[in-house]
Amino acid sequence: MIETINLRKLLWPTPLAIFGAAVINLIWYYIASALFPESVAAAKAVANEFSAVIATIAYWIVGLVLLVVVAKLSKKPITHFTYLAIAALIVSFAFPFMAAQGELPNGASIDKTMILVLEVMHIIAATVALPLVLKWVREN
Repeated sequence: MIETINLRKLLWPTPLAIFGAAVINLIWYYIASALFPESVAAAKAVANEFSAVIATIAYWIVGLVLLVVVAKLSKKPITHFTYLAIAALIVSFAFPFMAAQGELPNGASIDKTMILVLEVMHIIAATVALPLVLKWVREN
């Protein structure tokens, strides 16, 4: 079965899904700030409201570029992009751990609680935007 997608829909409804994921990540950041104030405050120099929103949007823009490439090369672009997105999500789980190991600017630190907060943000970005993007670009 050949899957077809409408790449023009990447220009309008898809940004809404990405914006929605960014807003939900921002809400989660504020909830985490209330629940774990010490952890969030310690990481504020590198993991703040701005970086949460910008990272969500930036990584999804990269993902959409990959969706266009997959759509051009594959007969099953939705299936293959889903696999690619899941693999990228799994790889992204390493980023907070790597950041916690390195030296961070302005004396920032990332503890285990903040790592979990960041991991939840990755899951939110994937689970909110991915199903909507794939639903909207799918052509019946």
